[in-house]
Amino acid sequence: MTEKLPQKVERAPVKQDEKPKRYVEKGRDVIFDNKTRVYWMKKDSWQDKGKFFNWHEAVEYSDRKNLRKIGGFNDWRLPSEDEISSLYDESCENPGKGGVILHLDPAFPEGAFKTAWVAGDTSTRRPRFDYSEGKIVNAEEYSFGSVRICRKDQVIRDHTRK
Repeated sequence: MTEKLPQKVERAPVKQDEKPKRYVEKGRDVIFDNKTRVYWMKKDSWQDKGKFFNWHEAVEYSDRKNLRKIGGFNDWRLPSEDEISSLYDESCENPGKGGVILHLDPAFPEGAFKTAWVAGDTSTRRPRFDYSEGKIVNAEEYSFGSVRICRKDQVIRDHTRK
């Protein structure tokens, strides 16, 4: 009887990404942007609730998320123009509601609404960001849209330096 020697298993080399991922999931509801240090809700309000919100309802939506401490945080808010504009990536094609192409990283789920409310006040017109065109557009505050709320990462100061 011949004894079988263990066979050497050839393994493919582990592929290393050239750089760390920009968007990282932090639990089931939250995505962290390593570039801007902003946390985002993974889904916009349309994906989350299946209905549209005017600007005032969008603010209330973030307040309700804070009461529930979604992702362990209670400081969710509407994004600034700079924050939401940072999500726009011309090279990405993410199918939105109704098949509209959104230029949003695939880390965010498909089916988001084309525009999202932004923090800001211009009388009765409020800013919204258009993910398909990459620009801020103003709309009447009682128009319907969606919102993707965010929060800024806390800055940890090094108190050992003088």
